[in-house]
Amino acid sequence: MAESKHVSRARPQRNLQLLALEEALATWLLPATGVTLLAIATLLDALDILADPSAALLAVVALLLLAVSAVIGPLLSDVRSSHVASAVLIAGAAAWITIFAIPFAIRLFPGAPVATVAFEPRHTGESLALGSGRFDLVLDAHLPVASDRQNRELHYALTLTDAAGASQRLDGELGDRWQTRRLGRRGTAPVHLEHLSASYPIDNPSGKSLRVDDVTLSGVSNATLSGTFYRHRIPGEIWLLSAGTLLTLSALAFDLWSDPQRTPATALATAAATGAVLVFCGSATGHPGLRQIFGSTIVGGIGGVPITALVAWLARRSSWIRALTTRRAS
Repeated sequence: MAESKHVSRARPQRNLQLLALEEALATWLLPATGVTLLAIATLLDALDILADPSAALLAVVALLLLAVSAVIGPLLSDVRSSHVASAVLIAGAAAWITIFAIPFAIRLFPGAPVATVAFEPRHTGESLALGSGRFDLVLDAHLPVASDRQNRELHYALTLTDAAGASQRLDGELGDRWQTRRLGRRGTAPVHLEHLSASYPIDNPSGKSLRVDDVTLSGVSNATLSGTFYRHRIPGEIWLLSAGTLLTLSALAFDLWSDPQRTPATALATAAATGAVLVFCGSATGHPGLRQIFGSTIVGGIGGVPITALVAWLARRSSWIRALTTRRAS
């Protein structure tokens, strides 16, 4: 008898704890966690305590958490009476974060290098044994220490030739520059901006060695240029776009099924994340960091959200969505 009373008291306590957790997830816990992680990533990156790729990936998780918090809050409020439905929503949110974090992680951590080379004008004719497939060539410019604050630009041009005689010419500019940033009424401060790396896709279907045929460096004396080849592991843009479109349409179907009158937050968040993945993975930056994460998020949102909002508006005007709305209202 005493044991049954103890069990009956423990169950309400357990239920209250679950309700409190669901209430926190539906209101403040997810956005507070996202903002905290984003602040930590920015601070540790600024203090050089955390490496740029790690800080960028932490910022990605934080931004995805913020997107999930805007979507899952109202949904958890609707199904708060069902613990199973809440668990399914939380598991779906975790899977959504994982799906969109993986491409960023692959881009930020390219894996072990396949080959490294120093591109110098006098070392042309060097052969590189890469193997077959597609590779990412990351170029890194190494500039001498400057005695004054002047803008420097290293112009490079190099040619890679495969065993079949097909050549690929790569050229561009890398360097650093100084800008002046206003500090409100307190005056101005100099800001040092560096663009010292670039990434290029390199195809080598034959699997034979690539030859460095021509290297030209100009613009900065005593500057050097090095290259690192990585195995290309990110799917092509057409595959990323197709998968993102399918996920966005699935999210839109979920939004319309759950509540046709509510803002399709799931579809909008999925479209913004898809756009950010496309922009970030297609970036030519050799070593992306927080700046590229924030930039791709903004550009991806600008590109994906309006299109998805238009598709949602057209879907709401369809006859079957109106029938669904009328049936639920009755």
